[in-house]
Amino acid sequence: MNLEQIKKQRNKLLSYKNITPLIESINRLNSIDKQELICNITLNDFVEINLPNISKESLKLIEDVALSLKPWRKGPFKINDIEINSEWDSSIKYNLISKHINAENKIIGDIGCNNGYYMFKMLEKNPKQIVGLDPMPLCKMQFDFINFFIHESKVKFELLGIEDLEFMDIRFDVLLCLGVLYHRKSPLDSIKTIYNSLKVGGEAIFDSIIISGDSEIALCPNGSYAKMPNVYFIPTLKTFQNWLSRCGFSDIEHIATQKTEINEQRKTKWSNDMSLENFLDSTHTKTIEGYEAPQRAYLKARKLK
Repeated sequence: MNLEQIKKQRNKLLSYKNITPLIESINRLNSIDKQELICNITLNDFVEINLPNISKESLKLIEDVALSLKPWRKGPFKINDIEINSEWDSSIKYNLISKHINAENKIIGDIGCNNGYYMFKMLEKNPKQIVGLDPMPLCKMQFDFINFFIHESKVKFELLGIEDLEFMDIRFDVLLCLGVLYHRKSPLDSIKTIYNSLKVGGEAIFDSIIISGDSEIALCPNGSYAKMPNVYFIPTLKTFQNWLSRCGFSDIEHIATQKTEINEQRKTKWSNDMSLENFLDSTHTKTIEGYEAPQRAYLKARKLK
């Protein structure tokens, strides 16, 4: 199967009965007068869209469309006084890794990009191009909603997954792989795919939930981890570093290890009814299954050959 065949197959997801009403909802925005859509963009912790000419009626329509696209897992975004406070305050992670992203005039890839929050944030770094990959149609709908206002040609969303990288004719300068590896049944295969998709001299930034300890081991949860059934391997930091080394990466840098707190992942008006506080025990030191509560390690690595 080639890339065009994969895209054609993935685009069929947009015709599913739970997605077509969302496309119709976004298309309602076309009824807003173009003069009302003149905007200024500010990239703080919020990706902020300021529409100085918007009417109250049009702003209400925008809010209704945004609400129709729930749940918002990544963000936050702001459109005038509409604050889309997503389940994850992704500004915390972005601020942690931002200074390690060398994006000036580079081709950047964001694997598992969700709705594109990190892609929009990276526009401040003046990249040549940013390509986001995510196979979830709701994520594309949220991206299309935000980009309806921003109209940024440097940013492109593809309904693709990490397994589709090998079919792309792009070789990236920088790849982000955030919150993906522990969802993969074969994390080393995924890391090697990322390695092969970089230019020589290219860089990748990874994060993964890790377990404590100095042993070269990984946890394989029985059934679920923090109510996530699709978590397969959670390494120690040393094992995580070994994974990258075994796949060919060099200059492996440990950026940080940080516990996931309930101010970073939480229930909001824009999210689902349950979030991190529901996935932990009463002490917040263990998951409800009895595993160590999530902490994440962030690694940066380079492809030298």
